[in-house]
Amino acid sequence: MIRAMPGLLLIGLTLTAALPACRPAAPPVNVREFPLTGQILAINPDRRGATVTHDDVKGFMDAMTMVFTIKEPKELDGLQPGDLISATLVITDDEGFLKGLRKTGTAPLPATPAGAAPAVPLLQPGELVPAIAFVGRDGKPRPLAAYRGRFVLMTFIYSRCPLPDYCPRMNAHFAALQKAIAARPALAGQVRLLSISFDPDFDTPAQLTKSAAAAGADPAVWEFVTAPRDVVDGFGARFGLSLTREGPNGQTITHNLRTPLIGRDGTLVTQYNGNDWSPDAVVRDLEGLVK
Repeated sequence: MIRAMPGLLLIGLTLTAALPACRPAAPPVNVREFPLTGQILAINPDRRGATVTHDDVKGFMDAMTMVFTIKEPKELDGLQPGDLISATLVITDDEGFLKGLRKTGTAPLPATPAGAAPAVPLLQPGELVPAIAFVGRDGKPRPLAAYRGRFVLMTFIYSRCPLPDYCPRMNAHFAALQKAIAARPALAGQVRLLSISFDPDFDTPAQLTKSAAAAGADPAVWEFVTAPRDVVDGFGARFGLSLTREGPNGQTITHNLRTPLIGRDGTLVTQYNGNDWSPDAVVRDLEGLVK
């Protein structure tokens, strides 16, 4: 799972220094910080992320296992899988990351859960995407085959996702794509967007309706759908979607991000992994495909 980090561009330093009263104040940034304790399970090769199984984060989320962004790789100096840590979880409007990591001990790594799903072959570009019947926000079936003849961009989300740079960012990307598609006659009517929930026990049709309304999804372009848990898990696995369910009834979900693009003929065209892809890049890809 990959994160994108916003930047800040300072322009006209001399002018703003001379006329401070003429520059409007920057909008406040909503920043929250929470103490976090847990154990490191893995460290990303680029040292900008770590998989951590953590305790309850009081006032924010239950205990679970997640891949967290580490903005400063030096924060991981001296740390390795198995180390127990304390840290600060920082949550802004559009990202979450850990800072101030400190080793507090070490413990054996947990064993792989019994009954873990076996690996399945990943779909390759040009291969036919398996048939699946989703359920829409109206409770009616939405067979994937019904979209043949159009390009379909899918992403996998769930409405209880706690970190802003996971599912909420996918929703923001799809909202931008919906707007871009509507503004381009060559794409309008040629592309459908599907947000697929892998949490069907909570994301019922009624909840999908709420999620779609909150995201501003136009059902003529962008649909929120789900399927029975084992069905959507198996379908997502063909694209490299990784899910770990913890807690009572598996309501705490650790996941990565996969956004496949399916062609008019139902075959896989390409896939955008993590959250570092941009809506503009997808629009350019679509414009090159639509003829």
